[in-house]
Amino acid sequence: MEELDKIIRDKNKLLVIKGILHSSKAFVGPEVLHIDLTNRCNFNCIACWCRSPLLGEKAMPDWERKLSLPLDLLKGVFDDLAEIGGLRQVKLVGGGEPFLHPDILEIIEYIKNKDKSIEIDINTNFSLIDEKIIARLLKLEVDSFTVSIWSGSPQVYTAIHPNQTEDTFYRIRDMLKLIFEEKKRLNRLHPRIIIHNVVFNLNYKDVEQMLKFALEVGADDIQFVPMDPVKDKTETLLLNDREREELLKTLYIIRQRYDIKSFRYVSEDGYSVVLSDFDGFIRRIEKLNTTSGAYDEDIVEEIPCYVGWLFARIMATGNVVPCCKGHRMHMGNIYKNRFKDIWFSNIYNEFRYNGLNLSKSDPYFSKIGNDAVKKTGCYNCDNLWQNIPIHKKIKQIKNSNLMFLCNSLLKNPFIKLKQDDT
Repeated sequence: MEELDKIIRDKNKLLVIKGILHSSKAFVGPEVLHIDLTNRCNFNCIACWCRSPLLGEKAMPDWERKLSLPLDLLKGVFDDLAEIGGLRQVKLVGGGEPFLHPDILEIIEYIKNKDKSIEIDINTNFSLIDEKIIARLLKLEVDSFTVSIWSGSPQVYTAIHPNQTEDTFYRIRDMLKLIFEEKKRLNRLHPRIIIHNVVFNLNYKDVEQMLKFALEVGADDIQFVPMDPVKDKTETLLLNDREREELLKTLYIIRQRYDIKSFRYVSEDGYSVVLSDFDGFIRRIEKLNTTSGAYDEDIVEEIPCYVGWLFARIMATGNVVPCCKGHRMHMGNIYKNRFKDIWFSNIYNEFRYNGLNLSKSDPYFSKIGNDAVKKTGCYNCDNLWQNIPIHKKIKQIKNSNLMFLCNSLLKNPFIKLKQDDT
């Protein structure tokens, strides 16, 4: 009941729930916005959807690799979001490296000037960070970095980042340590450091080293996710059955030092790091289809998709897409329309309704993910971290004496936005 009480006191969360109960309309903006600032990148990671040397003709074309979203266009997006409300987090990501965007620091400053409570997370390979940039980011009060490492040792690092050297690995390590030391000096909890590792057959034996690396640099969190393959190209990186079983043995050993209540892994010498959704990662590896690469099919069919009320992604092309894996499913383009008009559009309403009501095997969802004929679109869902909690909340409300709240939300809107309440 405590969580439900929080919902009742949170006007934006009530408006999200109101939209879900309506089944198609939104009455407030997304809680989380991903922005692909640029497609420019200085890496060619072996499992990347865009630049892996294994992709051949399926690699991102040259014209698209050069794209970046202009500062003035992004200012218009944040003006819209301030108007429609609801935004909690901005994640600066991309088909490239965010720190190759020439105006990244000005973009961060504009967001924070709009609303300091908005969390900013930057998903980065961290290779371009130096002492001066760290000082500026600390001053701008960036909330977190999600740092893609994919290894715990320099040898594995160079194997899966073919155009990088061991010096890159050590430089990243040293800059992460510097942030940890600066946080201690300033007595600050932020920015949080989240180490992100995509796991496949070239680095699965390095998982324990990845943990040690996270502890060494003073990271706050570490994430593990299975690789999502591109058909007939990066499928060669999938774990086979033997490798999957070998990885599971390692994960079960790690889990013995994992506190399920605090989500922390505690090393023998007493240092600890949060293992984000570690049980979810184990579940995915246990369910992993070593032929197709799918791992979320059961849970995705079990719960509806609510992401149309919670999330949006703006790609470097200007296309607005409804989920992390929805890069081929366009709701509109910010070069042509205001973000707020796209968010409240009929095509977005259709996505919301279908997410709640259709099986994810329906042809409507064939543009989710990398390939229409493979079950690695909706069935490898990167938005479960939003879908699972909101599903539990909706069930709690419907099964509690707060059902009156659901009915009153539908009948009595307390904020009028760009759509009529019907």
